[in-house]
Amino acid sequence: MSSVDVLELGRPVTRVVRWPDGWVYLAAVEPDGSQPMTVAFHDLLLLDPGLAKLSLRRAQVAIRAARAGTVGPWAVLGPYNSRIVAQMLDDGTLDRKQDGMLRDLPEDGDPGSWPDPEVWSLRDVVAWNVQHPRTYPVPEDTSGVAPGTLVKLVFLPDEGIGERMWVLVTEVDGDRLVGVLDNDPAAIVGLLAGDRVEFERRHVLDLDTRPRG
Repeated sequence: MSSVDVLELGRPVTRVVRWPDGWVYLAAVEPDGSQPMTVAFHDLLLLDPGLAKLSLRRAQVAIRAARAGTVGPWAVLGPYNSRIVAQMLDDGTLDRKQDGMLRDLPEDGDPGSWPDPEVWSLRDVVAWNVQHPRTYPVPEDTSGVAPGTLVKLVFLPDEGIGERMWVLVTEVDGDRLVGVLDNDPAAIVGLLAGDRVEFERRHVLDLDTRPRG
């Protein structure tokens, strides 16, 4: 599957989604009325031979930034379940991540310099609560955390102030969880909305179980 814009207008492909039953290739800008269409992969390779090197597992998403003929490297996200992929496409998560990538894309087509991502960690809020029980409350019970739950974590850069950010849970395996960062950090370089985050229940500062959408 592709879109009319990709095939007929030759726009660069900047989003590739591998669904359980097929692939979708989307252009840098998709107008509201853009319609998907089935095309031969060979036709897409004529527009962008580099797509042949992009290997994705099921329910993975690949995105890149493009500006005036200059395209950045691919970033592969996931795998996620199909509901999460659809949600990321609909709620602007991928748009926000691509906006962040676009900021780093050179203006004139030269390779430029890509900033190294900052090293960060997650605060053990349960241990912190033991030291500061009155001023640092944490959830009494996280057993109800399931895919689709929003949890707040504290991200700590090596230098600077920590940031509290929401993560949408996508996988739960006992005390170990995986999620998608739901907002962009203010200062941590290289961490953007849509990024995969692995964490444990001891990192959960707050819960928001309200239905999304």
